[in-house]
Amino acid sequence: MPRYSITHTTRYTHNSSATAAWQALHLQPRNETAQHCDAFELKVAPHPIDLTSRFDYFGNKQHLFTLREPHHELTITSRSVVRRDEPVLPMAGLTPTCDEIPDLVDEAVLDDDFTLAQFLHASPLVPLLPEACALADEFGRDLDPGTSVMDWLTIVGERFCQAFTFDREATRISTPLAEVIVERRGVCQDFAHLLISCLRQRGLPAAYVSGYLLTKPPMGQPRLVGADASHAWVSTYIPGTGWVDYDPTNACYVGKDHIVIARGRDFFDVSPVKGLFSGGGGQTLETGVTVEETATY
Repeated sequence: MPRYSITHTTRYTHNSSATAAWQALHLQPRNETAQHCDAFELKVAPHPIDLTSRFDYFGNKQHLFTLREPHHELTITSRSVVRRDEPVLPMAGLTPTCDEIPDLVDEAVLDDDFTLAQFLHASPLVPLLPEACALADEFGRDLDPGTSVMDWLTIVGERFCQAFTFDREATRISTPLAEVIVERRGVCQDFAHLLISCLRQRGLPAAYVSGYLLTKPPMGQPRLVGADASHAWVSTYIPGTGWVDYDPTNACYVGKDHIVIARGRDFFDVSPVKGLFSGGGGQTLETGVTVEETATY
């Protein structure tokens, strides 16, 4: 079981003095079956007097604070130590077939867990676009309805990754999914939102997962502090199995190098840092993430 050390820094720099700030943070890694957060430290400068925490609706640890001190710069730094195991994946042959999914999901919603319904419908950043439904049909066009849902997700996910290009300059948080489909370029957040739209329209509950991914530098080069970034992927509910995480950016099921921070309907629910400022004029935002493997058990 690998152990990771993660440092995440967010810095706002204002053109003029900001008189107040209200911020909500999702930065603390979750405790789950394959993951345990051994330590978490949060530092905010200037230091707010009302920094508090709670578990949100989705079971994520959320920190909140109000800063009423005039400031030109606000820095938020989180440090985490996480043990992460390799998640256990179901055998494809033991999961339902694609044509069985709608009835099984309906049964699960009505009989077991009505909260699954919220992951079947449109959410603030994931509209149920006809173009996304057509995309899923396109990538799965030669697959039989009797294909297991795991085999379907594996094949469609690989074709999805081949069809879209990762491009940090192509989109912003406000870029609509319809544009991402047309341009076929974006970042992990876009790809997660788009695959979620595809899955929900196929009758599969799908959630957005924010976190980190351990990256490895080119051979012979050192790791650069702050060179990593937040990552995002998809979790889909398979009746009889439970939630299974898939990374469409890298065309793979989530493994021990994926560190989970928060789960929600889309990025809006789990944004690492979100809030408002009073005053301050224009602002510059800088972020830096460092993920390091420190030990293996």
